[in-house]
Amino acid sequence: MDGVSVSHVFASDNASPAHPAALRALEEANDGAAAAYGADPVSERAADALRATFDCPGAEVLFTFTGTAANIISLASAVQPWQEILCSDIAHVLVDEAGGPVRLSGAQLTRLPSSDGLIAPAHLDRHAARRGPVHHSQPRIVSVTQSTENGRVWSAAAIGTFVDHAHDLDLLVHVDGSRIANAVAALDVPPSRALGDADVVTVGGTKNGMLFGDAILVRRPEHFPGIRFTQKQIGHLASKQRYVAAQFAAFFTDDTWLRNAAHANAMAARLAAGFEGLGLRLAAPTEANEVFVELPPEVHRTFGRHYAVHQPDLDVPVVRFVCAWSTTEQEVDGALATLKSIVGC
Repeated sequence: MDGVSVSHVFASDNASPAHPAALRALEEANDGAAAAYGADPVSERAADALRATFDCPGAEVLFTFTGTAANIISLASAVQPWQEILCSDIAHVLVDEAGGPVRLSGAQLTRLPSSDGLIAPAHLDRHAARRGPVHHSQPRIVSVTQSTENGRVWSAAAIGTFVDHAHDLDLLVHVDGSRIANAVAALDVPPSRALGDADVVTVGGTKNGMLFGDAILVRRPEHFPGIRFTQKQIGHLASKQRYVAAQFAAFFTDDTWLRNAAHANAMAARLAAGFEGLGLRLAAPTEANEVFVELPPEVHRTFGRHYAVHQPDLDVPVVRFVCAWSTTEQEVDGALATLKSIVGC
């Protein structure tokens, strides 16, 4: 870059700073000694807040440091090594977790065709029909992402239908909710409706403005009997769990999580409208906080001298911009102005 300062504001919502509420929560939790490994009042308040938010009073709640760990723990505790995990062809658990779900579970991970991560219920049927013969992995759970890796949002009706169909086929359902806040804000429905009747859900914190931490909402604990042992085995049972949990308690008792997500979504909508105003083509509808736009390679290279963005597939000229709780209108407008100067509009 030859000394040019590059802004990372649109690189990822992981690149955003921690929200002040997260830092205050950590400071408040840092008051004297507390019981270790989650046996503390802060962790219980956080778990209760999540249960209340997602309307599942009987759920078991676990906390992890990362979303990848939350997904791996959820999936690995649901299957035996001869079983099969189904997911979309762009799922994070398939593409971006370095084989972690397979290594930790021993189960096969099978991709299903999708439209930007949205899977048609009928795609489950063929795999369920292969059950029985000892020669085949036995399908046990399907993982869906809300909102998807391409920024699409499952409607409440669509995810409800999908989950019910999976259950009719005797499949469990995992929701990768690293951006569940953005989906709920986009749908403007009660949070539980954004999940359908899913059995286990990972609830993203880091992408929503927390310093670190994600949660697992085990809505049907009877199907995940060893989940706490799996959490311990892979090193995500935090001895000082209150520092992870305190952020969830703060975010989910005063709707900080939804305000953060709604703002990120609004900035993404502003950015998408600006791209279209410049005559650029969106590669997928902008429904949450991610924007995918087609940029000619030379435009991307020049723009990359000023802003860090992500190109998911190096063979396809589509670039991802992600907006976060901290993204400002000025930053959006500045990026659009830079692009305008490059494309010569």
